[in-house]
Amino acid sequence: MFVYILEMLCIVAFALSGVIAESNRGKDIISIMLLGWVTALGGGTLRDIIINTDQVFWIRDQTYFWVALGSACGGFFLILQIRKTKVEKLVILFDTIGVSLFSILVTSNLYSAGYAAYVAIFMGVITAVFGGVIRDIIVNRPTMFNNTELYATPVILGSCLYILMIKVGVVTNIASPLCMALIVIMRLYVVIKKIEFPTFLLMK
Repeated sequence: MFVYILEMLCIVAFALSGVIAESNRGKDIISIMLLGWVTALGGGTLRDIIINTDQVFWIRDQTYFWVALGSACGGFFLILQIRKTKVEKLVILFDTIGVSLFSILVTSNLYSAGYAAYVAIFMGVITAVFGGVIRDIIVNRPTMFNNTELYATPVILGSCLYILMIKVGVVTNIASPLCMALIVIMRLYVVIKKIEFPTFLLMK
């Protein structure tokens, strides 16, 4: 139950991050609500389509759908207050927690369900970051594909570490929080220090 509540808080943060990302004043409420909804649920939707689940997760559990839509709607009406206060920093923190939570949860669930390690890791990364990628495309911001920030690297490293820990016999209850913490620390460090790929890893 605790994990489920944390998931919902992270969905709220994802949706609000979509609203905050749209800097163009004058956007209508429907556009903003859809933007927040896509940011919150886009990565998980793409994951479920790729692995061909019986139902997309927000159809199976409608709470995800309504929390994402309601959060985006609330963000639309509260955007001035959000911009004026430190709530935006709190949203960034929960967005980072959400990225770590969903990447490790998905990696863990798929790996334990019998999927190959690379599939579990890849689906974890897609779930965690592709909602943000879709958001950035919609609002015409640089995405992970056209900037040099270490956007998805912490997620990939954390998910890989989780698989390695499971393979050497570390129990899930220990491996999961450790890997989530690693992703959170790395992502916050990347954001604060604006860490980018070294030049030798950039295409010449």
